[in-house]
Amino acid sequence: MPRRLEIDALQAEEAGLRALLEEARTIDDPVGVLQYTQRLEEIKEHLERLHAAHVPVASVALFFAGKPVLGSAGIASDFAGRALKDYQELIAKSFARSELGGMGERGRIPLRQEATLMVTGVAHGSFGFVLKELSDQTEMHDTGLKEAVSSTSALLEGVSAVNETSFEQVSEDLDPRILSALQRFFNDLDTEEATLRIVNDDREVQLDQAAIHRARVRTEATEIAEEPMETEGILRGFLPDHKRFEFLDADGRILSGSASKEAAEQIEHAINTGRPVLGKHCRIGLIMRKVRSLNKPERLAYRLTQFYSLGD
Repeated sequence: MPRRLEIDALQAEEAGLRALLEEARTIDDPVGVLQYTQRLEEIKEHLERLHAAHVPVASVALFFAGKPVLGSAGIASDFAGRALKDYQELIAKSFARSELGGMGERGRIPLRQEATLMVTGVAHGSFGFVLKELSDQTEMHDTGLKEAVSSTSALLEGVSAVNETSFEQVSEDLDPRILSALQRFFNDLDTEEATLRIVNDDREVQLDQAAIHRARVRTEATEIAEEPMETEGILRGFLPDHKRFEFLDADGRILSGSASKEAAEQIEHAINTGRPVLGKHCRIGLIMRKVRSLNKPERLAYRLTQFYSLGD
């Protein structure tokens, strides 16, 4: 179960127990006071452990509601199967792009097996599923699959946001295959009049019917064309934690955007081996995206895929 769900459940129990503790004190119930105080102390310790713990593997819960769901009793099996398949496809494509820098226009999704989430439980409240990355290795750092789950939640939140600017920001980092997956995902949710709540370790996203319909309209009206290119110039900035770059090319244009995992590692390797990077002449490989959205002028977006420092 995602750590955020465990924390929410414990905090809800804590609030209820505090009310019971106050009532027990009011009616002078020493046994109740003792029991509630002990349980509150246990919850406090458990919460401290959860807040301090580092969970490096992916875990996410999907809660469905709306027309395909009958309370917490059940969910239409055909809808659930499609929704889980569409969500898994988004994760797999996000993972492949992060690891490889991009995907072919057609064919099998690279590294799909490594991006598989397993259904490990059923979540109650509304009807939901708990999905988790199962690994037989001890991980010291967050896995690529955990990062893909987190970035997918951020993407779904941005695409469905009321604020048009949020959609424009995330759409610049889309590629055609992820866009097609988003179109299928939101089309099915909207057609079935379903809603969705997504909870992972660091984020909770609420997709009500208005948000889902808004995202469907936006994604269906968006077109993306990609073109690989290489250029030379000056690397003006790089943020390794966010994988963002800024580059001044030979024509004086400022190019900025996201960086693939490989490109980020190439830049960090150059820095760690004592080679100057920022403010120095270099050659880079890019994917230039032309993004066309409903009633919006065409926008150019860039993704850094290769970095060659001077002399490479």
